[in-house]
Amino acid sequence: MFDVSKRITIIIVIILLSIYIASSAPELATNEAQWGDSKNVQETVENWGIDDLQRFDVHVRYFLLSLSVNLFDNMKIIPFLASISLLILTFFVTKKLTNKRFPGIISMVVLLQSNIFLSYDTTAIYTNFWIVFYLLSLYLVYKKWQFSALSFLVSIPTKILTLAFFPMSLFFIFRSNISRKQKIYTLISYGILIGILLVTISILNVDLGTNQINFLEKNFLPAFSSVASQLRLDGFVIVFLLPLIVGLFLVSKRGLLAADSISVLISGVIMVSPILVTFTSMTNQPYRLIPLIVFFAIGVGMLFSKIKTKNE
Repeated sequence: MFDVSKRITIIIVIILLSIYIASSAPELATNEAQWGDSKNVQETVENWGIDDLQRFDVHVRYFLLSLSVNLFDNMKIIPFLASISLLILTFFVTKKLTNKRFPGIISMVVLLQSNIFLSYDTTAIYTNFWIVFYLLSLYLVYKKWQFSALSFLVSIPTKILTLAFFPMSLFFIFRSNISRKQKIYTLISYGILIGILLVTISILNVDLGTNQINFLEKNFLPAFSSVASQLRLDGFVIVFLLPLIVGLFLVSKRGLLAADSISVLISGVIMVSPILVTFTSMTNQPYRLIPLIVFFAIGVGMLFSKIKTKNE
């Protein structure tokens, strides 16, 4: 499979980002009253302080939103920068997994065409902070494993839902092509930081919001149809999701082990929604599917890489 030069790649990435920024920037001046949680988020950010740390909540998200208000007098600026970072990270993760630049470009294009991504990319109400930190944790498994667990840990107080991605992160580490020693060290670092988190919660007697735990088995199967309904405007994902899983299986058989990890990440995100509505009082929201779109985009990019088998 051919690849593009570093110079051409930089030019293409700059063009894609420029088009995206130019087309999305006007949204930064729009009001967010259309979002149901708008008033609650704005009031929380305005009143957020150190005393709130006693409650297990998305404090990193509130900090970044407060920072956006204080620096730019606009709560949407840093969330927009996070979405730009997500595009760039998607490129670099795909490039790292395939060792080629062209698949990274493809993954960026796929993410940019997503209706769900473009619907939430500039909003301060449903930010992409959690996805950026989580995707960064996966990238750091390869680049700087010492900081991977830390990035994952930061993603939790950005959105607590990322805790559900912990088993998928472990599988990603197991299937990575780093050395066995690095895998062991990375897994130990995850265990240590999660242990510190649990001890801190216990010592500070942090409220975990257990009042939201509520077993509703009748919600499990309908949740799958809800996921399909939320993806209805992302026709490309709906049509090619199953063929992509098959394609990733074939790519994995040809030597690209990370293809299995992307398949598990895609499947895991799909399963999170039914589990969420079955065991908690929360409801499904389309913005929670953005990780699915990101992993789908990375998976499509991986199909454009060629791994030679020993017989070739």
